[in-house]
Amino acid sequence: MSTKTKEVRRFALFIAAITSISVALTGCSSPAPQVLDKNPETSKFVLNAFQGGQFLDPFEDGKADMGLTLEGITSLSTLGYGEADLGNAINWAKSNTELLTSTGLKAHYVFTSYVAGFSEDPSVVAQLQIMKDAIAADGTVKDTNNYSYAYVLFALLASEKNDLANQVALKMINNAEISGGYKYTKGDTTSSESADVTSMSLMAIQASLGIGTEEDETAKQFSIEKSRNWLLKNLIDDDHFEAWENVDIAGTSFGIMALISTNQDSTKPEAWLAARVSQEDSGIPSPYSGEASDVFTTVQSLLPLSRVTFVDVMDKVEAGRNG
Repeated sequence: MSTKTKEVRRFALFIAAITSISVALTGCSSPAPQVLDKNPETSKFVLNAFQGGQFLDPFEDGKADMGLTLEGITSLSTLGYGEADLGNAINWAKSNTELLTSTGLKAHYVFTSYVAGFSEDPSVVAQLQIMKDAIAADGTVKDTNNYSYAYVLFALLASEKNDLANQVALKMINNAEISGGYKYTKGDTTSSESADVTSMSLMAIQASLGIGTEEDETAKQFSIEKSRNWLLKNLIDDDHFEAWENVDIAGTSFGIMALISTNQDSTKPEAWLAARVSQEDSGIPSPYSGEASDVFTTVQSLLPLSRVTFVDVMDKVEAGRNG
């Protein structure tokens, strides 16, 4: 994030704070929360899906999925849920770090810890060091796909390891396909660029603006624009993405966030996603779950349903760090 951007956002936070104080004094109402949960029933659906309040098991009953559990904690924390609601899940994650079996999962854990407020836990310090040890000086992360690269970058930014974060961001730029889209693995001839990986990469690189040289920043801006253009070009009917000949709800969710973060009109995709919310239980069914709501799909839809992006989440982390 550039110095200018930081100052503008700090000024905006200052004005918001003054406005909130004024409202409290004149109208006797509480200050508005930083993030408004626009679909609280959908958030409750996800919260209630935690088994024993500890973990999410989207694919097999009783088999915890660490990645989705961390994503659920991140999203619910961002939307205002605190220790009373997520304490058991956070404690479960801290007690099961043996499930962090890849650099990407370690990065996801570190990032989540900063969002949910347990970054000083010894387990986080240890996982951050292991994650850093897996990154070469040029930003290469061995045996890691592009989706995980984004979490590595978010984790480095959250922990203020900016020099290394800048190198990872520059490496991510080179991982894009010529089209500006991202595959899970660069150059994989058996797959195509995907909306979720492209969107996550775009947002991670965007969050890294302002920590490199002028040349670095120019390269990042160019990369962001190419990825944004890929997303715009590959929207179906201007409102959703598809993958494997099915509607891609996860890709659409991440695409909405990327479009919002780059100041693109996302009205139609937002309406498309909101229309997928079940009237029965407020979850979101996937093409593979029949009429039943799918916890995996629903978790990935939480932030865009409230017009929140991963860049916003990073801003929230920074605002908390700066008091």
